[in-house]
Amino acid sequence: MTLPRPKPLSAAMLVALTCLFIMATANATHFRNGARIFEGAPLAFVTLEAALFFLFYALILPFSQRWIVKPVLVFLLLVSASASHFLETYGTIIDREMIQNVMNTTTTEAGHLITFGFIRDMLIFGVLPSAVVLWVPLKDERLLPKLLRTAVIAVVSFALCLGLLLTDYSRFAAIFREQKELMATWNPGAPITGTIRYAKLIMRSQNIVVAPLGTDAKAGPYLSQPGKPVLAVIVVGETGRAANWSLNGYSRDTNPELAKRDITYFTDVTSCGTSTAVSVPCMFSALPREDYTYTRGLSQENLVDVLVRAGFDVKWWDNNTGSQHVAKRIGEQEYDKEKDPVACALGECDDRILLKQLAAELPKITKNTAIILHTVGSHGPSYYLRYDPATAPFAPTCQTGELGKCSSEQIVNTYDNTIAFTDRILAETVDMLAGAPNLVPVMYYVSDHGESLGENGLYLHAAPWFMAPTEQTHVPMVTWVSPEAESRLGLTKACLDARKADTLSHDNMFATVLGMLDIQTEARDPALDLTADCRN
Repeated sequence: MTLPRPKPLSAAMLVALTCLFIMATANATHFRNGARIFEGAPLAFVTLEAALFFLFYALILPFSQRWIVKPVLVFLLLVSASASHFLETYGTIIDREMIQNVMNTTTTEAGHLITFGFIRDMLIFGVLPSAVVLWVPLKDERLLPKLLRTAVIAVVSFALCLGLLLTDYSRFAAIFREQKELMATWNPGAPITGTIRYAKLIMRSQNIVVAPLGTDAKAGPYLSQPGKPVLAVIVVGETGRAANWSLNGYSRDTNPELAKRDITYFTDVTSCGTSTAVSVPCMFSALPREDYTYTRGLSQENLVDVLVRAGFDVKWWDNNTGSQHVAKRIGEQEYDKEKDPVACALGECDDRILLKQLAAELPKITKNTAIILHTVGSHGPSYYLRYDPATAPFAPTCQTGELGKCSSEQIVNTYDNTIAFTDRILAETVDMLAGAPNLVPVMYYVSDHGESLGENGLYLHAAPWFMAPTEQTHVPMVTWVSPEAESRLGLTKACLDARKADTLSHDNMFATVLGMLDIQTEARDPALDLTADCRN
C-alpha cells in the first residue's frame, strides 16, 4: 500500500513549518537557559522566542525557490539535529572554535562520537523530517509574483522580529550582552553562525606571510659550554584537568609515580583555550592569551622555530590530532596509527608508543635536541582506550564512548585511570632521561586544556571561554631538571619550586622553555620566564 501524497504546499509554507519544527525540537537546552534567565517573566521569554522565529523565517525565505528550497531545509534539519544531540548529550556548544575542532579532528576521534544515541537522534529529528520535506509536493507558482510575495513576507517577518524586540528592548539588550549562553545554544543559528565565522577565518588566513621570530636567538653562556648535548623533552598533555591530579590535592592517589620523582608541580596554571585547536598553537606562540588569535598565531613563528634558530634539532612526534600548524616548518611524525601489539592492542595507540620511539632515539642524539611529544592523554569520550587496562587502579569503569550509559562513578573512575596512566608515562620519561648517560636532559609537561565530567551538566571540553568552567581551564604543569642540567645549565629545582604556587598560564611556556635551555633572545619575556631568577 502506498501513502497518498498530501496536497501541494507553497514553498513559503514548507519553510515556515520546517522552521517551527526545528525551533520546537532542536532547542531544549536553549529553552532551559531561557526559562532560567527569564524566571518570573514568562511573557518576555515567549516574546523573544517569537522574535527569533520570525528572524529565522525571514533569513530562510530567500532560499524558498523551487529548485533549492528542499536541499536547504534538509541541510538545516540535519545540522540542527546534530547540534541538538551534542548539546543535550555533552553540553557541547557548536561555535566557531568547535567547528574548527571538527575540521581538525581525525576520523578515529570523530568515530567515538558516532554512537547509538547520535544515530537515533539523527534518524528521528534529522533524517525522517528530511524525508517528509522531500516527499511533500510544492505548488507551481509563477516566478515574478512568487518573488514579490517572498520579499513582502520576509520584510514583514523582519519587521515583526524588530517590533517584538522593541517591546522590551532594554531587557533583551542586557540579556544578549550578559547572558551569551542563551544565543550560543540557539539552533540552528549558533552552528550556522559558527560555520560562517570559521569560513571567514580560513579565508583570512590563506595568504598570511609568516613573520620571523627570535632571529637573534643564540646559546647563552651556560648552554654554549662544551659538553654532552642538551635534550629538552616537551610533553604536550591532552585533556588533563588539574582537579584530578593528586599532586594538586585530589583525594585519590592518581600520581603515585611522579610523587616519587624529583619533579616540580605547579598548582595554579590556566590554559589558553578549552580545545586542542586553540591551546596548542597558543601555548607555543610568544603571544599572551589576551592577544592571541588564530590568524595572529599563524602570522608569526613560534617556539619551535626559535629552538631551531638557536641550533636545536627539533622533532614533533604526534599521537593526537597533529601539531595544529605549530610544526609546519619542521614536519611531524605521526604514531597514532602504529601497529604495536602492546601500545596499540585496543585498536588505537596509547602513549606508550611515544615512549618506545623515545627509547630508540636517545642513544642516537649527538647535538642539542628538543623532542615534542604530543600525547593522546585523557581524550574523551572513550577514556577507556587511553590506558593499559591491566594496570588501571580504579573500577568499575565506563567501557563506552556513550557517557550517558554510565554512572558518574564509572566516568570518574575511567578518567582517573587516564590520569594515573599519564603519571606513569611521565615517570617513565623521567627515568628514561635520567638513565641516558650521553645527554643533559630536562622535561616540561603541560596539558592543553582540562575536561568536564558532568559538573553542571557539561561533559568533555571546548566550552566557549566566556562560560568555560574551571575544570576545563585549570591544567597540570610539571618540570624536571636532571642533575646534569642543574650543573650545565645553571638551573636548580629549588628555584623552580619557589614558583610552583604562583598564578601561571600557558603564557609562561614560550619564555620558560627558552629560559630552561639558556637560549638568549629578545623574543623571550623575562617576566614570563619561570627560570629568570635561577641563574647568577
